[in-house]
Amino acid sequence: MPDCLVDRDGPVMLITFNRPERMNSMGGTLLADFLAAIEAGRRDDRVKAFVVTGAGRAWCAGADLQAIGAAGADEHGRRFAAVDDIGDVGRVVLALHHCDKPLIAAVNGVAVGGGFGLCSAFDIRIASEEARFATVFIKRALAPDCGLSYFLPRLVGPERAAELFYSGRMIDAREALALGIVSKVVPAEELLPAALAAAREYAAMPPSAMTYTRRAIRRSLDGVSLADQLAFEWAQQKACLGSPEFREGVQAFLEKREPDYSKF
Repeated sequence: MPDCLVDRDGPVMLITFNRPERMNSMGGTLLADFLAAIEAGRRDDRVKAFVVTGAGRAWCAGADLQAIGAAGADEHGRRFAAVDDIGDVGRVVLALHHCDKPLIAAVNGVAVGGGFGLCSAFDIRIASEEARFATVFIKRALAPDCGLSYFLPRLVGPERAAELFYSGRMIDAREALALGIVSKVVPAEELLPAALAAAREYAAMPPSAMTYTRRAIRRSLDGVSLADQLAFEWAQQKACLGSPEFREGVQAFLEKREPDYSKF
């Protein structure tokens, strides 16, 4: 069985981390399978949104420490490892950051360490009541990675992020909701239906405008000036104003009907 399962629900790509016996930790081919699925969906115009969940009791438990401990040095990859500045997981986080399509994490269980980092790179996180989150790095004598030191302070503010990093404590879904880490908490049996419903709603929006909107949000996280962001917004808006999607939206407004963006 592959370490990531890929299914389609109309315009939504559903990806399931599939190492339940290892709490969906980032060993085996999980990262490579996940990156391949994201890249395939990003290039496929039929895919308009993603939902990512986990098999079993975890969303993703971060690095597979057991596999790391058992692995020997790669005699043929020492030079590459020495000059690789972001690592495999960094490439996955960048792929998520630049995906251009809505990404929803349906967090069914624990998302800790690097798994929390991956989760934080998504646009929206919907959590099961059984979801749990922890930075955990400090307890393993590690510094944060997987983008968590970038995303978490932006989600909860630097002081709360510092407390979560310094303590490494586990928080439940309700505290995650209160802190702004997740947007919604639902019973376990309602998690996937809720995430897919949200993804289908976003997938029904005009795809080019969705891409430009997502780019504007992500760009704003990088600390650009207001003037630069205004110029970026206006360039995107001019592209939207000349698009057939915009013409469909205006026509639908004039005809007092719902626009149909499924053909774009």
